[in-house]
Amino acid sequence: MYDRNVWEATPGNTLLHQLDVRTKLIVLISFAVVTLTIDSPRSLFLLFAITLIFHAISRSSLARWRILAVFVLLGIWGSMASQALFYNQEPRTVMACLISPGFPVLGKITGGVFVYREGLQYGAVQALRSGIMLSLGLLLSWTSDPRQLLKSFLSWRMPYELAFMVITSLRFLPVIFQETAIVLTAQRLRGFQPFKTASPRHLIQMAFQTLFPILARTLRRAATLASSVESRGFGRETQRSYDNPWSTLERSFCYIAALLVAGLVSLKILDVLQFNGLVYIPAWRSLYDMMKVWM
Repeated sequence: MYDRNVWEATPGNTLLHQLDVRTKLIVLISFAVVTLTIDSPRSLFLLFAITLIFHAISRSSLARWRILAVFVLLGIWGSMASQALFYNQEPRTVMACLISPGFPVLGKITGGVFVYREGLQYGAVQALRSGIMLSLGLLLSWTSDPRQLLKSFLSWRMPYELAFMVITSLRFLPVIFQETAIVLTAQRLRGFQPFKTASPRHLIQMAFQTLFPILARTLRRAATLASSVESRGFGRETQRSYDNPWSTLERSFCYIAALLVAGLVSLKILDVLQFNGLVYIPAWRSLYDMMKVWM
């Protein structure tokens, strides 16, 4: 996980590596819109399975599969746990009681801590949404050369300074993990035992001893990068070439994807209108039933 090469894009001859970066960005945006539009758990799970198929097509390494699994599982656990405990919508079905209202001090302060079934379901939906975008975001960064990504942003007339900052932030992510590995290795060689005790004071001290060196090394690298780009005349008004060919086939695919997403959003609007009793067409009853299941 702390290996810098795992986070950086690697060349390949798969279909996803050969696609234009703009095509992958359009697919990412389309998935984002669809993910926010759909509320059905089965549809979201299907979309998440499709993203995993994309990773299989790109031949992601075992280390990258581990990273994806760790982030997705942590997101699922955090979302479901938080929503199960703090869900405030009605109706709510209590599945378990962690702290009863009659418990001394904490019971009176919190009014009781319960696990709600609807909260678990809502948390699962939110976890699937975040998992879909996380999976596609990692796939984009692992299969796209940062230089090609920069050219794609510039071809869309994005300001050069903004495009450069986006690419730099993506490039700094593996650097941060590498710095973390160096700091942890150095502390381990000095006999540092982070989980020797579970006392809050020791954990806070451990966090300061680990985060401060990482922050210092990262800021030092950032200062070096700033001096480097300044010495190369970053920010000067220069004429830049935005010529970056985009195949007709991929562009047509993106247009079709945009139309499909627009149609899906229109169907969702119809579903919301009929659910609130504003517009209902009896002849479309079968369509409403299908949207109720899949949207």
